[in-house]
Amino acid sequence: MTKRQTAWRFFLPPEISDFEARYLLRLNRIALIFLALHVPLMMLLGWLNGTSTWLAGAITSAIVFGPVVASSSIKNPRVVSMTMGVAAMFMGGALVHFGQGPMQIEMHFYFFALLAMLAVFGNPLVIVAAAVTVVLHHLTLFLVLPRSVFNYEASVWVVAVHAAFVAVESVVSCLIARGFFDNVIGLEKIVHARTSELDRRNRDLRLVLDNVSQGLATIDRQGTLSDERSSALDKWLGPFVRGETLFAALRRGSLDFAERSELAWFEVLADVMPLELTLEQMPRHLAVGDQHYRLGYFPIGDAATPESFLVVVTDVTTDLRSERAERIAREQAMLFQRFFSERAVVQEFLAEAAALVREICASDGGDLPRLRRVIHTLKGNSAMFDLGTIASICEELESTLEDAAHILAPADTAPLEARWRAIEESVAELVGPAAKVIEVEEKDLAALEEEIRSNADPGKLLAMASRFRLEPTKKRLEQIAKQARKLGRRLDKDIEVQAQGNDLATDPGHWGGFWGAFIHAVRNAVDHGIEPGDVRLAKGKPPRGKVELKTRVADESFIVEISDDGGGIDWARITDRARALGLPPEADRYAALFHEGLSTASEVTTISGRGVGMSALREATELLGGSIEIDTISGAGTTLRMTFPKEAMSPAAHADQ
Repeated sequence: MTKRQTAWRFFLPPEISDFEARYLLRLNRIALIFLALHVPLMMLLGWLNGTSTWLAGAITSAIVFGPVVASSSIKNPRVVSMTMGVAAMFMGGALVHFGQGPMQIEMHFYFFALLAMLAVFGNPLVIVAAAVTVVLHHLTLFLVLPRSVFNYEASVWVVAVHAAFVAVESVVSCLIARGFFDNVIGLEKIVHARTSELDRRNRDLRLVLDNVSQGLATIDRQGTLSDERSSALDKWLGPFVRGETLFAALRRGSLDFAERSELAWFEVLADVMPLELTLEQMPRHLAVGDQHYRLGYFPIGDAATPESFLVVVTDVTTDLRSERAERIAREQAMLFQRFFSERAVVQEFLAEAAALVREICASDGGDLPRLRRVIHTLKGNSAMFDLGTIASICEELESTLEDAAHILAPADTAPLEARWRAIEESVAELVGPAAKVIEVEEKDLAALEEEIRSNADPGKLLAMASRFRLEPTKKRLEQIAKQARKLGRRLDKDIEVQAQGNDLATDPGHWGGFWGAFIHAVRNAVDHGIEPGDVRLAKGKPPRGKVELKTRVADESFIVEISDDGGGIDWARITDRARALGLPPEADRYAALFHEGLSTASEVTTISGRGVGMSALREATELLGGSIEIDTISGAGTTLRMTFPKEAMSPAAHADQ
């Protein structure tokens, strides 16, 4: 440190903090009381030493008068402190003067003690002023009135030694005073400076948080939100109340989501499963009106049991809208592609699905089982035609019916109605108004032309022409087979699907509902019947499963079959599920298999688990006058056989057979 720096540190900074002002005000008052108490003590000392009691009182009173005036008139507390230091040294001179006698020389310790005590003012100038006062006092009175200073004939060197001790002690006291100022009195400035720096950093952090597009906040183990968070969170969930939990804030957006989140948070705190797993199982998707948010939870720190967590909330509304738009575009493209390659099939599906949509939206809840079957059928058929948006809406409607167990409100069915209307409008815009189109294979048209050229019987020609209105079962089975293969890939199962129509045909106007319900049997065969490849290998089976779809005529009956080489029906499990549903013990196990709500699935998925599909198939079969038979062998597979009167195919088909 240079001399200039040392000199500069000798003087205090000009600014006086509030803390220093309050401290000096209190200390100056104490010093004034201390000096005032000297008056009676000095009078007592003067009386004891015979050095004039009243003169002692008058002089010490005059000394105290100076600090009193300074305290009441001077605003700067540092200047008042200097007057206290000077007055203290004058009081020391009075002590030495009125304490003449054997102890007079020892009374000089008063000066040294007070010089050290003055360091509590934290101002080197107070000590300098006091030290100068002592030196001047000794020099002046030594020359004018020596006995007022020493009780013996002291030389000038004695005064010089006293002055040297005063100087040394003053230097040390000044260092102590400055250190006291820097580390105690000036601590407020240090704290203020650091606080200001923290405030600046907090402002910078707040600026960052206020300009990020994500909602950021931290919570403790009780879920209590910290005060620092991004403004996006306040905007999305409303202003936060200090000390409230994240789950209380989420209630303003969605009560159900908040309750599920709070319940899942208990699992996080339970510390039973790995933290990463429980955090991953926290509800993620929050919907508030038309806005959608995704929540993420991340532990802060490396502790095995973290005390705080970072919550990241992202607005995914635009992303979801974009994804939905892309999904709808893909659906339309695939639907149009199938329309131009299989026009009649697609038109039939659109007509059947439109009827199902109207029934769902118009339902008053009078026949709840029927409503469940219709929704389930529409979901399956839509999935077969790659209309995932319709299938997803149907899945939500099924969940609504299962959770609420009441009729669907218009608000529940509005998304289905709006989406289906959009599909119909897009189809009409591309291909024009719906028109009944009959597709004729080249060989069938050639056969008709040959009969016409050979002047065949008009009745035969009419029968051949009428057959054009029928739908070959092979075409329908091949469409269902495609869906089965796709489902197998989705379930990570290698499946061979064969379709055999045997040159049969049905009236699509009568059979559309049945084929829509038949897909449930196919999905059950792929999902429940065919085992995973590793299980099949363990049983000695080929890893590739096999499903056969077949239509045939036998004994004046029209038969639709689906066979698989899976594990067969677990009748014991069917019985247990029937008992759990409260079915009577004598209930036929075949009847239980088709009972509304019975499913052997361990959990509900978008594919199965609601126990509606087989019930819908039975209803559709019985509407056409048919019945269902089941042949199953444990470990070898199952055949589901629907048998109908041959006339049910259609009058034209029956006449042609």
